[in-house]
Amino acid sequence: MNSTHKFVEAKHQFKDIGINTGEVTMDFSQLMKSKAKAVTGLTGGIEHLMKKNKVDYMKGWGKFTGETTVGVDMSDGSGTEEIKVKNVIIATGSEPTSLPAGLLDIDEEYVVTSTGALDLKSIPKRMVVVGGGVIGLEMGSVYCRLGTEVTVIQHTDRICPYLDLEVSKQFEKILKK
Repeated sequence: MNSTHKFVEAKHQFKDIGINTGEVTMDFSQLMKSKAKAVTGLTGGIEHLMKKNKVDYMKGWGKFTGETTVGVDMSDGSGTEEIKVKNVIIATGSEPTSLPAGLLDIDEEYVVTSTGALDLKSIPKRMVVVGGGVIGLEMGSVYCRLGTEVTVIQHTDRICPYLDLEVSKQFEKILKK
């Protein structure tokens, strides 16, 4: 979240350029309200742009049923629709990876996904992020800037293993700092 960057900047860097602010604090509930408004605006804005530009879109689970056909199980429960297509954009979103049942069950209160991390009621004192990929590191960075002690656990020998090796190494140095 950009807000946490601004928070750290005001708290630690303004004085370096001669701006004295006094004590800087974070109103976490207001931060969450601002986040919710931004998410709603972005998703609504995308749908508005598609309608404005006459882009047809469907919400559901799709699968190619032929070279020029797609079957879509509609999210609203209205059944399956099959459409003829020439060009297709697949926007899958993202979904957190689950661990085997019973190992670390997600309750979205103490064990949260990245989605749940964006809806916490308060800033945790400590947080363990399982997964050193882009989303896990972003969530960890947000909470670190808010004062949470963050530990990242990654199953490979480096964070962001899909990035270029040098980029990954430099990114890790930045995060440790």
